Amino acid sequence: METTRHTRRVVNPETRIGHVHLKVGNIERALGFYRDTLGFEVTQWYGEEAVFLSAGGYHHHIGLNTW
Repeated sequence: METTRHTRRVVNPETRIGHVHLKVGNIERALGFYRDTLGFEVTQWYGEEAVFLSAGGYHHHIGLNTW
């Protein structure tokens, strides 16, 4: 059996991500991870279909929605 070796890629530490929008199946469950585990703060709700989270007071870094 032949074994394939993969080179581990590392994201450049200078990389910055402005906004990430994720479609999720369950807002509350996603908040359990992004807010409660990782520590992002909720900045705004859009009805019950979306929530926006941030670090450091920015308007939002992560958008979670069910659309």
